[in-house]
Amino acid sequence: MATGIRTYRPLITGTTHMVSTGHYLATAAGYRILEQGGNATDAGVAAGIVINVVLPQYTSFGGVAPIIIHDAQKQDTVEISGLGRWPAAASIDYFNQNCGGEIPVGVLRTVTPAAADGWLTALKLYGTMTFEQVVTPGLELAEGGFPIPDTLHRALIGAGGGLEHYDGDNQKWQSTRDVFFPGGKVLETGALLVQKELAGTFRRLIQVERDNLSGGRDKALRAARDFFYHGEIAEEMVRFVQDQGGLLTMEDLAAFHVGVDKPAAGSYKGIDVYTCGPWCQGPVSIEALQILEGCDLQAMGHNSVDYIHTVLEA
Repeated sequence: MATGIRTYRPLITGTTHMVSTGHYLATAAGYRILEQGGNATDAGVAAGIVINVVLPQYTSFGGVAPIIIHDAQKQDTVEISGLGRWPAAASIDYFNQNCGGEIPVGVLRTVTPAAADGWLTALKLYGTMTFEQVVTPGLELAEGGFPIPDTLHRALIGAGGGLEHYDGDNQKWQSTRDVFFPGGKVLETGALLVQKELAGTFRRLIQVERDNLSGGRDKALRAARDFFYHGEIAEEMVRFVQDQGGLLTMEDLAAFHVGVDKPAAGSYKGIDVYTCGPWCQGPVSIEALQILEGCDLQAMGHNSVDYIHTVLEA
């Protein structure tokens, strides 16, 4: 519906399928999968993995991936809780005794990586393609690189200061420095960001999947997941975290699984609203919308002082 709001982005229309993401390369990846015959979950996983590659200031394949999937035919909606848990050793007593009651910036804030399990679980339960098929767009961008936008360049400038804050000896996080600060300098806008180690992780998972495809797609996806959480990749992650003074263990990774559940649900002016559960900010979003339901936002005028004040208060 036209809003009358001026925009530099054209109105996009279509007839068969559509993809919307936070980065044009992720949108292209999702569209590519749909054109290859994948379903919405296949496309969503492909786009999400590309987001992990091209927006490293926000997400990563070893980070989090809250997921909501709606099956239009069955009229069924589910959430996948792609959020990691604290290591077992990260107790209140530990931080009181060792960190003055604070959780310091750095590796002690590490939780179990959830995105990999989230993507693979979504693919196994609701997708149709192999991991190799959906990861290929992200693999190509990690291996071949992509031009850094100004937003990422500015984020890297801030991240560089953060590295110095908790890495004064410049010896830790060298692998991060090698990727984002080659030669000790921040990558400039337009420079090519290549992430060979991430591409290597994708290739290793692809190989594990290939080695197990004779047992069927589900078994192959499970084998790739297990390689990440129980195998060599898990060992490498734990070794890195512990070398930096972190608490993550193999037992933490082995015990972790994302959950699949019904999402939080509400309504706004007759429209059904679904969000992930109380492990994230989702239910608060529903609450805010229901507070706003009794307000005449249109009469206030878009982005007027009253409009912005009312939305912020909700």
